[in-house]
Amino acid sequence: MKLIVALCLTFILFCPVYGEESKVRYDLALSQIDKAISSSPEEVEELIDNLLTSWDGLTQQQQFRLIVYQAIQKSYAGEYQSSKELLLSVENYDLSDELLTDIYQYQSANLLGLRQYSEAFQLMDSYLKKIKVGDDLDTKAGAYVRLANLALNLDANEELREYSERALLYTKEGNSRLRCFSLILSSYADLNEFKYLEAEKGFARSKAYCENKEFPLFGFVSGKGLAEIAIKMDDFQRAEVQLNEILAGYIKYGYKAEIISVHALLAKTSLRLKKYSQAEEYANKVMGLSDEPSNVGYKAIAAKVLSQRYLESKQYKLAHDYLESHQHYSNLVLDDTKAKANAYQMAKFKHQEQAREIALLNQERQLVEAQKELDRSDKTNDVMIMTMLAGSVIFLSLFLLYSHRQKQRYRKLALTDRLTGVYNRGAGQDFAENEFVQVSLRKAHFSVVVLDLDLFKNINDSFGHATGDWVLKHVVSVIKPLIRDSDIFTRMGGEEFALFLPYSCEKTALKIAERCKDAIEAIDTKYSGHVFNISASFGVSSNDREDLSLDPVLKRADIALYASKHSGRNRVTLYSPELELQSKSDETQRSLVFN
Repeated sequence: MKLIVALCLTFILFCPVYGEESKVRYDLALSQIDKAISSSPEEVEELIDNLLTSWDGLTQQQQFRLIVYQAIQKSYAGEYQSSKELLLSVENYDLSDELLTDIYQYQSANLLGLRQYSEAFQLMDSYLKKIKVGDDLDTKAGAYVRLANLALNLDANEELREYSERALLYTKEGNSRLRCFSLILSSYADLNEFKYLEAEKGFARSKAYCENKEFPLFGFVSGKGLAEIAIKMDDFQRAEVQLNEILAGYIKYGYKAEIISVHALLAKTSLRLKKYSQAEEYANKVMGLSDEPSNVGYKAIAAKVLSQRYLESKQYKLAHDYLESHQHYSNLVLDDTKAKANAYQMAKFKHQEQAREIALLNQERQLVEAQKELDRSDKTNDVMIMTMLAGSVIFLSLFLLYSHRQKQRYRKLALTDRLTGVYNRGAGQDFAENEFVQVSLRKAHFSVVVLDLDLFKNINDSFGHATGDWVLKHVVSVIKPLIRDSDIFTRMGGEEFALFLPYSCEKTALKIAERCKDAIEAIDTKYSGHVFNISASFGVSSNDREDLSLDPVLKRADIALYASKHSGRNRVTLYSPELELQSKSDETQRSLVFN
């Protein structure tokens, strides 16, 4: 009897301790999973499986944490829908602030991966409502990191700059993971504003910081940023080395979406390094993927690489087929960009701080007004659709006619100017005309910048044609970093060049022209063996609704260039009808437009 009493007493005394020890042990295992997700992904699955065998022994909060880690693992693998459903299954329970923060972060990533932009904004709006003035710095930093990430994915550069700077401010002495995120996002803000030197320093700093804090995955994200800058600076050898290193890291982590993006960049880089077989191999890996939204942008890059690859090998039929594929996927990317812009505009007002204080009655009134506006929009859209259908028939006919003519020219035209490496006149105008048709179908802006080096003949006469060639090549090298990959840089002949800028308005074109003018003027000529000044005159023009081809736009830009020349050179002039009246009285007016 005493033995039984002793055993019962031992059970009563030590069972609570054993339960507490189990809780501590499970918390330790969950902390190991949290660390392994960012540093050693091969351990994550094993650790999760071990805890799943002890599911009944976990507390409710521990079970919730385990579900969240399963969702994070699926998100990294590109299984966004499965991850989203797991997070939805727990988000309405009474969760800790830390766990709720993780849920909002990865649910936001899942919605972006699924291209559900409006839902992503709604989620962020819900999260912002939970933030209070007296919240700790980590909570505020986490909010701004997620806002900055949304802005990055929605191409909202102004907001990306603002939110990333606030996140950096709140993470000076705080959470190292959030600090790592903040440094990366701030570097992307510089990259999107064409501040390549600042972006390069920023990515190098974030890479060193993230790796030092044992977040190697985020170090690879920073390395990818450095590779993107190397590509924009035409340093393709450095880009290739960096991308191969990043690819190995992403494969280790099973980061599906990023592996695809690196394959696309490697295809583009290998093509520029003339490693054609390697470029074709990477491009085919991307083209073999499904057409789900997260793959479309990368397939557009891969299709363009394959088109240029087959053009180089004179397989014109394949080159044309992949060019059409590139156009198809580019259209899908454009549609996705429009969806982002629409979602952003619809949600922007809701993210203002005063929106949190709107009374319920006022919210209901706004909902009624919004419904009325949607009804009016539906009626307006019906009229617009009918108009667009009629216009599309005309433009489609023009496009098909142009495609037939383009096939005939492929055998006769070389793509690039041998001296400068940019498109020659024939290829450049062909590609620009093709882009112009697409832009016109969407009733968007298309701008042309033409430039002519001032007194270039004097350079050739004074220092020889070798120096003149040096000048042409260096002018191209300083302009390339100032324009986008989608812009078409063309040598029209001699010292004359043109920039064709799809989806750019007059204001944007003027800024680019001014930057180009300053960059040309800043060229140090001492490396040519002589010391002299270089300058250029610019003419800028944008499309009108009446323009059915690129020729009128180019002619107007040429008139503006002529005005720059006669106004003292080394300046940028925007076309106006008054310039055309003035030019008609001058018999020396020349034209850049050829049929």
